[in-house]
Amino acid sequence: MDSNEGDDGQNGFEEHQNRGDEHDRNSAGDPGGDGDPGGDEDPGGDGGGGGGSGEGEELYDDDDGYGDINDPNRNYDNDYSDIVYPFANDDPGAPVEPRPYDISIAATHSYLGPGLVPVGGRAVLDAGWRGRVPAVAHHGVVFPGETVPMLLPHAPDAARLLQAIRHDKLFGLLCPDDSGTKLSGYGALCEVTMAGFEEAGEAHESVAFKARAIHRFRLLGVPRDSVPIRAYNKMRFVEVAVLAEMSARDALRGVRLASLDRLRARDARAPLQRRLRALDALATPWPRFVYELFDLDAMRRTIRDYFATLALAERLPDDPVALSFWVASNLPLTPVDRLDLFIVDNALVRLQTECRLIDKKIILCCMSCFTTIAMQEDIFAMSSEGVHSNYTNLGGYMHDIVTVSGVVNVQLSGRPSSEFSWFPGYAWSVALCADCNAHIGWRFTALHRHLRPYMFFGLCRNYVQPREPSEVRALLEPYGAEPGRRAFESDVTSDDD
Repeated sequence: MDSNEGDDGQNGFEEHQNRGDEHDRNSAGDPGGDGDPGGDEDPGGDGGGGGGSGEGEELYDDDDGYGDINDPNRNYDNDYSDIVYPFANDDPGAPVEPRPYDISIAATHSYLGPGLVPVGGRAVLDAGWRGRVPAVAHHGVVFPGETVPMLLPHAPDAARLLQAIRHDKLFGLLCPDDSGTKLSGYGALCEVTMAGFEEAGEAHESVAFKARAIHRFRLLGVPRDSVPIRAYNKMRFVEVAVLAEMSARDALRGVRLASLDRLRARDARAPLQRRLRALDALATPWPRFVYELFDLDAMRRTIRDYFATLALAERLPDDPVALSFWVASNLPLTPVDRLDLFIVDNALVRLQTECRLIDKKIILCCMSCFTTIAMQEDIFAMSSEGVHSNYTNLGGYMHDIVTVSGVVNVQLSGRPSSEFSWFPGYAWSVALCADCNAHIGWRFTALHRHLRPYMFFGLCRNYVQPREPSEVRALLEPYGAEPGRRAFESDVTSDDD
């Protein structure tokens, strides 16, 4: 299934037009990737958000009339239940016993097929390591610790990756700058852990593999902010230098009085502990509140409290550096914020910035027309890796997906399909912005009545951006719209028509 080509940037936003002009739109709206995989400049067909026929069969709004999506007795009229074959094997008279989805299944990336085999050996690199590795452009920032599933459908790229696997199993993902059109000069060094090749005679025609980002790196010998990111849509060899990671430590540990250690406790919030830290700070040029801004235990509590609402508190890494990268990967951030956090080399500074970003209230909006798509409280985890994961389609394009329980101002295109589903047990449908027809993600519907959640959405993070409500109001005010409502009412068919 493939999202149809539609009106590119019909609302005239320059950012959307630039993105659409540079890339093919066919296979990105299709997890199955059975459409045109794109032109020579874009092996994945990144979609650019321009897909959609404008004839979506379903429109979601704040009150969709369907009731609770997890209610097995809800009204499925006009909800694709008449064409979703998933329940064909279920006994309609049997009682429904809800069973939660095993979120560890999505993290296996089983859609890549059974042909992947483990790649032995691991590279141990120190900060400052320099080397030559094959690298390819990515449309966003990938943090160390993230899983990177990829499919290289072109023989030259597959040959370079095979060469890397035989050498040290390393390759690079290049990050774009703030505009998304040029190299930032930074990237993530990834290590292949599993791979499978499709052979054509003696040559390897394509390769599917899983890798894990392990280090940040800086490009060497490449001018910053001057090289188009699309120049690296095909894998090329580059010189890189691994960046250092400054580990977190208690800044007052070196000056505190050892004679008071017997009074110290793990709970730094206790009044006595605050007085002790104030005494420690007297031996430094800075007051106590400066050190409290970078108190690792306090920041860890803030982070734990936030992710406890997403049932992810127990999955937080213990190491401060790994924790800072995991949080950056799982917060709803703008491309600018993600790149800023990526460049920071101090885990405490990164964590402090993340705690500040956690306190922000945001809504997820269509990047093309700023229409509200989902609320912050709709975000939840459908993978053991967190609320965000990377997935690839058959065209070779890797999507950064955040999962949400519900959406507004979204219409669907095409019939549901379970082919190449990133979430085994669910069928997918292409989801479009109801205002501008931009491709923003997919709806996933359970193949069995007992599976919960029955339905959820996967939104592309490069097509849906977080914005503060006040910012959205300012952007939509000229059109007489409000966050959560359609921005261009005259361009959308009324529910009463």
